[in-house]
Order: sequence, then C-alpha cells, then structure tokens
Amino acid sequence: MSRILSDLKAFGLQYIRSPVGAFFALVFPLILILVFGSVFSQTESVEVSLPVQDLDGTPESIEFLGILNQTGTLKISMIPTSVDLEDYIKENSLPLALLIPEGFGASVSNTNSSTGDPEPIPVNVTLYGDPSRTTYNVALGSVSAAAKIKNYDIFPGAYPVVGMDTEDIVAGGYQYIDFFLPGMIAFTIMTNALFAQSVTSAEYRTRGYFKLLGTTPLAKWEWVLAKFLWYVIILSASIALMFLVSIALFGVRVAITASGIAIILCGVLLFVSMGMLIGNLAKDSESASAIANAIGFPMMFLSGTFFPLEMMPDFLQGIAMVLPLTYMSEGMRSTMIYGNEVGALINLAVVLVLGIIFYIAASKLMRWKEK
Repeated sequence: MSRILSDLKAFGLQYIRSPVGAFFALVFPLILILVFGSVFSQTESVEVSLPVQDLDGTPESIEFLGILNQTGTLKISMIPTSVDLEDYIKENSLPLALLIPEGFGASVSNTNSSTGDPEPIPVNVTLYGDPSRTTYNVALGSVSAAAKIKNYDIFPGAYPVVGMDTEDIVAGGYQYIDFFLPGMIAFTIMTNALFAQSVTSAEYRTRGYFKLLGTTPLAKWEWVLAKFLWYVIILSASIALMFLVSIALFGVRVAITASGIAIILCGVLLFVSMGMLIGNLAKDSESASAIANAIGFPMMFLSGTFFPLEMMPDFLQGIAMVLPLTYMSEGMRSTMIYGNEVGALINLAVVLVLGIIFYIAASKLMRWKEK
C-alpha cells in the first residue's frame, strides 16, 4: 500500500506540475463553465439587436417603436431614411433589420378615426433576416407580438391593421451548414497553426535547434516562410476535404472566393506568427502548449464560430471584438454568405495588420545565432 501511495504522490506532483495537465484538469473546465454559463444562463434576458428604418416618421410609427422596445427582447437602433435598406443590410452584413413603410401612420389613423364598422387599410412592416440564425426567431416572435399589441390598441377585436412580411436577406437558400462552414474554416486554421507552431517553436528554442540552424545558410525568414507554406499546404487540403464532405453529405452551396482565399492566407500568417511568439516566450514546450490552449480555447467559443455573437451578453461581445478569430470568421462569412466584399476587405485588413504585428514581434524574439 505504501508503494501505491508513493507512486500516487509522485505521479500527482508530476501531473500538476505539467502546465498542460493542470490546464485541462483545472483551468479548461472553468473556461467552458464561464463561457457557456454567461451565454446560456442569460438566454431569456439577452436583447437581440434590431436596426429599424422608419420611413413613416409619424407619431403612430414612433409609438410602434416604443412597443418594440417594451418587449424586453429587442434592442432597437435606427437606420437612416436616406439609404436604400437592402444595400445597407448588404454593406453592413446585418443579420436582422425591420422596415416601417411610409403610410404606416395613415393606415392606423384611418382605422382609429372610423366610426361604426371601421374599414381598415392594412399595412405591413417587413422583417429582413437570416432564418438560419437563432436570433431570427426571437425577432420574428417579438415583432409579431408588437403588431398584435398595436392592433389591439387600434380597434380591439377588429380585422388586424398591422401585419408583417418577411424577407430572406441571403439568396441561394442556404442551410445552417452553409453558415457554419466559413467559421469552421477559420477555426481549423487557428487550431492547427497556433497550437502546433507554439510547441514547435518552443522545442526548437529549448533544444538548441535554432542555434544549430544559425550555423547553416538557412536564413531566419526562410525558416519562417517554410513553416508558413507548410500550413498553407496542409490547411488547403483540410479545407478542400471539408468542402467535399459538406457538399456530398449536406449539399452545401457556398463557395470560396478570392477575398476568402486572401483571408485564409492572412489568417495562416497571423496564427503561425502568434504560435511562434508564444513558443519564444514560454519556458518549454509544455508551457507553450498550455498558453496556446489558454488563448485558443476562449477564441473558439467567443468569436462567433459556434453561435452568433448577438446571442452573447454585451461584455462577452466586447471581448469578442479584441479576438483575432472574430475578424477572420466574420470576414469569411461576409464574402462567402452575404457577398459583402467591403466588409470582407475590412476584416481582411484587420487580420493582415495583426499578422504583421505578431510576425515582427516573433521575429525579434527568435534568437537565430549566439551574440
């Protein structure tokens, strides 16, 4: 028994001293609880952002906006009346928008002013949305409820005046898997490049491989370029495989675009450089793995890869805005799903700038030769 206890103690100390073991045993479960707890424990109280274009601008339409605000599930913002709504939705990759048409107030006022048996003039508000998103059904139910409340206020029990139309903002009849795939591409690039390269760089540094390479004609930038090209090759194969399986089994319709390819290349640069930076800062390969996991796993769940950002509480949405994977995922969806090339290029620029910053920082810390 004493031998068992001695071995138990020795193994336990070894396990806890391992950064990877300690991370997955103690830290990782807490990260999952905090992330999913913050998202799903507030599902009932989370407000869905709903931009509204009010082309009517009458007291009746303003009153309807007040009813929408009072539902407790919608966070109303206004879209300028001077813009074309469909163009605005596309340019900003909006998942939801509501149109209150001109004449809304006249229809409501006509019914209110009628005597005897009123002759209603129906008017419909239009909800533009992406049916594949969870928030679409929340907005659909809330706008429908607001319309019923407004109809009751106009003339209880009469023929409804305010109705609702819906418009799909995404052409092509996409399924959920179509919207999931761009995020999975970004996720795959992050996990492969960040996790693997952080360990590789740490091992090269701690085992003295960099010093050995410094005695060869191989330049530092050539070593970095070789790693970049390797991840481009292996991840291209992975992405192609994802497309083939998704098309064969689920009938995926999305296709990669030129902007998407550029985002992929910049994403590889970003996460390879980030991995190199971690590997150069960590004490050893196990520490590098733990640091990469501590950075990478929160990004998996907070960057809109698995569920929409608008489902998250405001403070988590704020955190998402400083995570590199967010811009890669949003950029891929902008070009592949919404056809919003301007939005894709903005996200591409963010990924590229971050990639250059991390590359410069990693290169400065990488010791190629003894001074």
